[in-house]
Amino acid sequence: MNKDEMRELVGDFIVETTEIIEALDQDLVELEHRKSDLELLNKIFRGAHTMKGSSSFLGFEKLATLTHHAEEILNKLRKGEMSVSAEIMDILLEFVDVTKKMLVDIKAGTDTVNPDVIVKKLKLANEGRSNTSSESMSNQGKGPAAGSKDGDDIKKATRTMEQTIRVDVSRLDTLMNLVGELVLGRNRIAQISSALEKKFENEYLIEQLLETTSQIGLITTELQLAVMKTRMIPIGKTFNKFPRMVRDLSREKNKEIDLIITGEETELDKSVVEEIGDPLIHMIRNSVDHGIEDPYVREQFGKSRKGNVWLSAYHEGNHIVIEIKDDGAGLDAEKLKRKAVEKRIITPDEALALDKEAAYGLIFKPGFSTADKISSTSGRGVGMDVVKTNIEKLNGLINIESQIGVGTKFQLKLPLTLAIIQALFVESAGENFAIPLVSVIETVRINIKEVHNFEGREVLKLRDNVLSLLRLNEIFDIESPQHEDLYVVVVGLAEKRLGFIVDKLVGQEEIVIKSLGDYLGGNAGIAGATIMGDGRVRLIIDVAGVMELAQNLPRRIHTRKKKESESKKSDKNTTRVLYVDDSATDRKIMRRLLESTGWISVTEVVSPKDVPNVLKNDDFRLVITDVMMPDMDGYELARMLRNKGIELPVIAVSSRSEAADRKKMSASGINAFLTKPINLQAMMEKIDELVAQKAN
Repeated sequence: MNKDEMRELVGDFIVETTEIIEALDQDLVELEHRKSDLELLNKIFRGAHTMKGSSSFLGFEKLATLTHHAEEILNKLRKGEMSVSAEIMDILLEFVDVTKKMLVDIKAGTDTVNPDVIVKKLKLANEGRSNTSSESMSNQGKGPAAGSKDGDDIKKATRTMEQTIRVDVSRLDTLMNLVGELVLGRNRIAQISSALEKKFENEYLIEQLLETTSQIGLITTELQLAVMKTRMIPIGKTFNKFPRMVRDLSREKNKEIDLIITGEETELDKSVVEEIGDPLIHMIRNSVDHGIEDPYVREQFGKSRKGNVWLSAYHEGNHIVIEIKDDGAGLDAEKLKRKAVEKRIITPDEALALDKEAAYGLIFKPGFSTADKISSTSGRGVGMDVVKTNIEKLNGLINIESQIGVGTKFQLKLPLTLAIIQALFVESAGENFAIPLVSVIETVRINIKEVHNFEGREVLKLRDNVLSLLRLNEIFDIESPQHEDLYVVVVGLAEKRLGFIVDKLVGQEEIVIKSLGDYLGGNAGIAGATIMGDGRVRLIIDVAGVMELAQNLPRRIHTRKKKESESKKSDKNTTRVLYVDDSATDRKIMRRLLESTGWISVTEVVSPKDVPNVLKNDDFRLVITDVMMPDMDGYELARMLRNKGIELPVIAVSSRSEAADRKKMSASGINAFLTKPINLQAMMEKIDELVAQKAN
């Protein structure tokens, strides 16, 4: 799995586990009043079991181990081998509290929680020797006393009249969606008005309709812009806190530094402004501490005693660009590599293989620092790795340019969550795409004979220059017939130029960028989507992302027949598998695991009761099922399939190794059992074996 896929799985795990923990918090308290409620006990046990399995799948071993010990107690409670008591509930509730803190660690990518104390308590409780001390619960989270100074300040603040109100962002999103629907209605009215004008030319009522339509269009556009701006705030609110910080740091370091700010009026989405503050603090500190030299050193190199740090912001297409530049010492790639080897962040062999740009990237490694001694601002190797983490969380980019003795420039490219842009619509393989007009240099109509192959790449000679070409349908893996006449959209990003081969130019429109959300977001080459006047959704091309994808495309000569035959061959050799599991995270993990082989296709089912109907409609070769599920476990599912005459091989998986009861497996009709976390090689061998047996 690549980094993006793993990040997506971890995100899904956090969401699912948070829901489980919130439910456990309530259910455990309820259990104290309903001690003999077996159904409630089973629900609590299944939640802990799912959490253990998912955390084990993703390699969160501390959480998996902790949950395992809690699961053992819950298993004994539901089997009647242990009784519910206040002391047991205290320990289980403390387990829930520690798990919440561990989830916070997983979200932040940190490791601050030591679960040894609660693990020891769970072990003792499991052995019937639970600790009777009262150290299981803490008093964190108490608010200020009623008569405290904080309480008085709050009362004073509520009496202050303000000219602003706070509005939940979700309400603004709802309002934006309603405006979008209004825009669709406006466009529809405009189409009808235009058609009526052609049919009833010079009619008085038609003229009145056209005038009213134009007025509605103008007001709708103004309303749309106004709603968009409600989410946008000037980045100056973040920039304004840095002059004082630079002044204080300069005095502390005995340096003379001017901070020059431009573009503070640049607006961007509120959520991005909130996230960008901390990374900018670390980067400006880095420029002051490591970038700008001491005054006497600057004089020796013929520079002015006073150094400069520039902080600027501006829009570039559908991005906001924030630059932090200094006229300091610059980055020394060789020094960075030596420091990284000293700190054992990389090996000497890895250092030799790094070019200058890759060496600059070492400053983002956790634990890396070029400082010779630890101070209040540097030397601990934290800061720049936080910058990278936060920028990646915003789906942004970081570029570094540096020259020894001249200075360094960090460029942050961040997407605008919502924006109105001009776009060129193109058609490729029957699909319409929007290309931000700011990236379009020109469009050219060509014949297929003008396209040449050079070292496995398609190129076009355009006014004495050779332009690399890229077919949009190939970058997004969409089948398209060959056309004799094509269009090339020449796009640019910084010094790069590339030509997109498309079938048609549809037209230019002003569009609203909408995020695709967590489920569909993160697709390389796609910046978002927009809703057209007729209600259709069109994808917006991320030019930078497509250029990056183009660099990784295999070099080959384009032959359509060969590709089609390979596709048919691939379909013929695909093994279709049905996977049954009530955990969304586990289903996604298993799907990614199996489909990474290239010859297995996975269909997911949430409820075991739906399996027979799903099997009727498709040609499946195998069923894989989780054992512990709420309505029907894996053994019951296998028995149901056998009773209905369905003889497909069944593999059961579970994180509880004791579930592999051979007699129980045989009686229910399960053919094989595998323990989570799944070993892919073992799974492949078992699938091959069972499918072959069935075929024979």
